[in-house]
Amino acid sequence: MEDWSREFERLCRTRVAEERAPDSAFADLQPVLLFLDPARFGAELTTVPALIRQRFQARPLRQVLSLSPDDPELDPFMDPWQRRQFRELGYALTVLVHLPLQHIPRGRRALAPVELALREALQLWAFALIPAIEAIFAQSKALKSGYASPFDCLAQNAPHLLALADHSRVGRAADEIAVDRPDDAEDQPALREFVRAQADEGRKHRLVIAGEGSRIGGNCGGLRQRQTARAVAACGTHVDRAVMAGEILQRIELLDLLAKARRAAAAIMSARPGEMRDYTEGMDRLDGAGAHGLRRDPAGLGKRRLAAANAINAAQKPDALIQPPIPDAGIRFSPQELAALAFLCDIDPFHLCAQHHLLCPEILAARALGAMQFQRRDETREAVEPLLPWLRTSNAPRNPGADPIETGARDIAAAIISLRNLLIEE
Repeated sequence: MEDWSREFERLCRTRVAEERAPDSAFADLQPVLLFLDPARFGAELTTVPALIRQRFQARPLRQVLSLSPDDPELDPFMDPWQRRQFRELGYALTVLVHLPLQHIPRGRRALAPVELALREALQLWAFALIPAIEAIFAQSKALKSGYASPFDCLAQNAPHLLALADHSRVGRAADEIAVDRPDDAEDQPALREFVRAQADEGRKHRLVIAGEGSRIGGNCGGLRQRQTARAVAACGTHVDRAVMAGEILQRIELLDLLAKARRAAAAIMSARPGEMRDYTEGMDRLDGAGAHGLRRDPAGLGKRRLAAANAINAAQKPDALIQPPIPDAGIRFSPQELAALAFLCDIDPFHLCAQHHLLCPEILAARALGAMQFQRRDETREAVEPLLPWLRTSNAPRNPGADPIETGARDIAAAIISLRNLLIEE
């Protein structure tokens, strides 16, 4: 397993040389370990659900290990929440995340490409969708009875957008912050100011949409008008109040997802310099010894070397990226959210999340599909092929006994179809 780092780097270099990896996190190349509990399954892969087994066997770097969930050798590879899953299922998959910490440039931190892409996406879609949100609100008596304004509706349904707005006020003088009339306190002045500033930047961006028989190009003014007209048409005078609530919430949730991704990206990327320092100092202290091996067998190491091994492990597994499924774990992403971000923003969402690696084919195919839909670059049918069967069968009845791969792939397809229906299709 210690040789996997070199092999992983070789695979990454090969992909970059083939120009197939725009700002890739290389999630589909990360080493994967499959643990089997010998007391329940022995060492037979056939005991693992078929789709999970197939995805594991398709990984270029993989290994099967037969260990008890209580074996101390698991310490370098599994956190307590993973051990609980291992005990429950009798098998567990874990990814050995390889972060390029040693290659992070020193000095003042510049925004990473994923941060820039997410910032521009939030600006663009704020410009395109805020008038549509306001138009739906204006047509709905039910919404007006529940919220003081469209921005009050945003504030109560978009917690990440509200958090970004609040963060934008930090460090500013009180007289620089917009304050509305005293009787207008519920109208969310800070959020309104932030969103409108985002939208003002969004008008400067350009977008091309290639749809069925239609193409929108140039600046985003046409996109904004189109989205507003679609919202008004969807909320005619005889539309049920639940439909109108659904229409406005779809648009708000999209903006909140982009805000959520921006917050996650900022947290992950801003922590990298400190993680790089911990990693390099830890490697220097170990003097060439493997961190995983030392943590498996720490006897006689001494506190300094064991602390160095632990620091390396923590630097490669930051909670903000790993997103463990435990209470109070902070921001977490579902597979469909990662796919939606890949589709809309042309990012590799595995920069934001180290979960859902076995759904790499569908999530990365969503990025390729978005590149085609928004005319970002040429993509082959092969790049989108993993998602096509699920798109074609998205309306088929769900199998209640489906394994996590089938469930996740269907959820991803449904999310992409929903986005296309909301933003693109006539």
